[in-house]
Amino acid sequence: MVLTKNPSDKEALFQVADIEYRQGEIKRAEKPIDFLLQGAKEDAMSHYVKGVLEMEKTQWVKAKEYFKTALQLMHEDNPEIMRCYGLCEYWSGNREDGIEYLRKALEANKLDAEIILNLIEVLILEKEWVEAQKYIDHYEKYKPKLQYFDRDLSYYDDKIRIFADYVEEEGEKK
Repeated sequence: MVLTKNPSDKEALFQVADIEYRQGEIKRAEKPIDFLLQGAKEDAMSHYVKGVLEMEKTQWVKAKEYFKTALQLMHEDNPEIMRCYGLCEYWSGNREDGIEYLRKALEANKLDAEIILNLIEVLILEKEWVEAQKYIDHYEKYKPKLQYFDRDLSYYDDKIRIFADYVEEEGEKK
């Protein structure tokens, strides 16, 4: 194993954290990331991963700080980190800022299915039916080109279909 030869190997530590995370072992996944953060305070990806782990524990304020640091280190040039930061802003009570960051993330990558889904979700929570429909239409328009990572496209199709039906129903009530 790489870590026996080099216990500070960044890629190996990220892999260990990823394995633990995928097995649902959040506390164990944090250990290699905390180790990395002790030695490399300027590593955006370590801050990003730590933020994701804090999100898993619904520690929105803590997660937001890690994402904020990661965004600063990357000069706000990463749509995935913007998405996560936006969700943390939203769930920690800064709803408008959260939505704005989700929009910025989509502007940076209009083909990311997860960003589109998150935008639709929060706009439905805000009862912004017209805006939610706009992003449902965006999803349908770009569907053949969409990027998705840990889930199949069918996951997004199912969710979007449910949301579209709900938005249509609520829009008709107005």
